[in-house]
Amino acid sequence: MNIARQIGEHRPVVVLIVLVALSLASLITGAEATFIHVAIKRAVSLTVYPFLKVKHSVEKAADYTFNLVFNYDAVHRENAALRQNVATLKAAVSRRAELHDENRRLRQMMDFMRSQPRLTLEPAAVIESYKGMLRIDRGSLHGIRESMAVVTEDGVVGVVIEVDAVSAVVATLHHPECKIGAMVMRNRLRAYDGVIHASGSDLSRICTMDYIDMKNDVRVGDMVVASPESLFPSGYPIGVVSAPPHESGSLWKTAEIAPAVDPYRLDAVFVVRQAMPEPEELAAPPGPVAARSPSKAPELPDNRPIQERYAP
Repeated sequence: MNIARQIGEHRPVVVLIVLVALSLASLITGAEATFIHVAIKRAVSLTVYPFLKVKHSVEKAADYTFNLVFNYDAVHRENAALRQNVATLKAAVSRRAELHDENRRLRQMMDFMRSQPRLTLEPAAVIESYKGMLRIDRGSLHGIRESMAVVTEDGVVGVVIEVDAVSAVVATLHHPECKIGAMVMRNRLRAYDGVIHASGSDLSRICTMDYIDMKNDVRVGDMVVASPESLFPSGYPIGVVSAPPHESGSLWKTAEIAPAVDPYRLDAVFVVRQAMPEPEELAAPPGPVAARSPSKAPELPDNRPIQERYAP
């Protein structure tokens, strides 16, 4: 026990004596010292490994601290540049998407113009929208006049009520000054007054068709279109009956109409400068209704109320 304790206390000396003895034995006997070399190498590696690990950790921490202290400004500038690049790329992607949508709208407008050979259309961009009215970028210099009809490929938008040199104001179906002659497409039913107009003064998105005879058949879902007596091309979509007609008196009932076009989402419209009449209109007998052009308003004195000037 005492021997083991003494060996433990003098372990380096004992290891050195053993190694020297083995080396001398190898020299005397002439045997190869590979085993001794490998043993020494492993012993040194195991002894030195913790110190190497600590050295590597210290060097890594020192490098990190150095870079953090001395390269902070460079890293900050690089981070700012990367953020700027990301913002630029996002703007480019958004612009590309906007150009794609604009290109799609232009193709749709060109296809619509080609599909309407009987209409002479003037494309116009919407530059302002307010209180049920639109301002477009076409005026008298472009041949625009008051009372011209304004449409899109989806249906009726409204009527031109003011014109200056380079712009014009359009009263939409949500504005009280816009009244359009209409009929139910399913049975060509015309109301007594035959007019679609805005519902009240709140410029809501529902229009009204008044003075429908109590005996007339009007159903929810019926398509309402421009009548031959209106300023618009006959049969052009106005909207859909959105609720069952309700009584507005002992002889009449009223129908709510959901317009086919939402003017608050429009970027471009078409002004109908001229419309060729339908074949059936050309074949109709002459009379006060047939003689009236569907694309032009009657020439009335300027001192008449706006409702009289633009109502059918």
